Formats: sequence, C-alpha cells, structure tokens
Amino acid sequence: MAHNDWGVFCSSGTEYEDKFAWVESLCNMSGAHSYDMTSETVTWFQMLLDGLKWHFVVFFGAVILAFALGSLLGVMRTSSNKWLLRVSGFYIEVFRNVPLIIQYFFWLLIFPECLPGTFSQDSNAVVNGLWYKKIAATHPWLIGILGLGLYHAARIAENIRAGIQAIPVGQWHASFALGLSSLQAYANTILPVAYRTVWPTLTSEMMNMFKNASVAFAVSVLNFYAQTKSMIELTSQDTVILIVTTLVYLWFTYTIKVVMAIFERRLRIPGTLATGGH
Repeated sequence: MAHNDWGVFCSSGTEYEDKFAWVESLCNMSGAHSYDMTSETVTWFQMLLDGLKWHFVVFFGAVILAFALGSLLGVMRTSSNKWLLRVSGFYIEVFRNVPLIIQYFFWLLIFPECLPGTFSQDSNAVVNGLWYKKIAATHPWLIGILGLGLYHAARIAENIRAGIQAIPVGQWHASFALGLSSLQAYANTILPVAYRTVWPTLTSEMMNMFKNASVAFAVSVLNFYAQTKSMIELTSQDTVILIVTTLVYLWFTYTIKVVMAIFERRLRIPGTLATGGH
C-alpha cells in the first residue's frame, strides 16, 4: 500500500500561472516535504482553489438560469392555455429524463451542427455554428452553465407547479377581487407563496445542483472535480485526495443547506403551509 502523503497538495502541479503568495507561504510554513519553492508551476493546492472557483461560477450561473426558467415553466404548467401546457410539458419530460452528461454532449457536439454555417479562415471551409464552437472552446464555463441550468430548470419547474397547485383557490379569488390580472396575481400573490411552500424541496435541488456542477468537466471546465481527477492520476495519492475532496463537498453542500434553512425561517408567513415544523 502506497504511503499517504498529506503534503501532496503542496507539490508542483501542472499549470504555469501566477502564484498565490499566501498559498506558497502556507505550504512553506507547514513543512510539507514535497513543497518546491523553486518550481515554476503552482502547487496542487492552488490548482484546486482555481478549480473550486470555476465550480462556483458554473453553479451560481446555473442557479440563476434554472430558477428563472423553472419559474416560467412552472407557471406555464398551471396555465389554462393548452399550448403553454404542451410546450412546458414537453420541455420538462425531455430535460428531466435525459442524463445531465448526455445533455452536456448534446450542447457541445450536436447543437452547433444544427446552426448556420460560417466560413472559417482557419480550415478554409464552411463550419456549422462556428461562433458557438469558438465560445465553447474559449469559455467552456458558459456551456457548463447552459447545460446545468436547463437540466435543473425542468426539475425546479415541477416543484413550482406543485407549490402553485397547493395554494387554496381562495387566494386566486382574492387576487382577482382586488382587480389583479392573471400575471399580476402570479407575480404578487401566487409565486411568493408557492416559493415558501416548496422551499425545502428547493433546498435539496440547490444541493444537487452544486454536486452536479462537477459534471461540467465533460465540456472542458477545469472545475474542482477536474483538478482532483488530474491530481489523482498524476500523484497516485488516491486516499488522501479523496478524503479531502469528500470533506470539501460535504462542507459546501451542508453550508447550502444551512443558508437555505435561514432563508426559509425568514420567509415564513404565519398561517400558511410553509409554517410547518422541520
């Protein structure tokens, strides 16, 4: 069995970029025997921090997209318009039942081929979706946000639909009695209560979204998982790296749970369904 080297995080990584002085100092003070002060590459510790940064970029971007689109789809699912019902139902059934990694491959490989062609001077030929492919190559985190956000929008939509349908019909009547239109009723009365009702399930969705952001490595996002995978392959310190990785994921997912619980308590309205004990 290989010796577990906890100083592996201070060994030289594979990237050449500006060093974080505090990371180098921390490794130096810790006395990690694998730390190389003269190395031109940054330490694995810094590479993992950089990967964590891109993990959060994809996560927060996807949260915004998923909640905005999911709320719209949830409203469409409770509409009396049959076309809105069909469109939202089709979207939810497709995106909810296809694995996330397959959707990522679709947005990376299949979707650009469906776009109009543009002449490329590099290949001296017409390339379909050239602008899209350039964005995917230079800003893969955008594809990461797109795939993750659209996937979880379908799941959030069903939560919102359930929250809307749980609202007593009397609140609809009260909204219309005040002279509100359907859109105004949704925006000012129905959706605020629906969010409060389904907040615990949205908490689980947020935690799942954070974990699923790891899959963005499939579209070349150098996130935390991608850096961890490379580190394991190049250092063979599987046990040490996986223990630290597990603790990092546990820490952040539990932090999300705590933050969402704080918001849940602050958003509660006495006398509504959302006031049940947890």
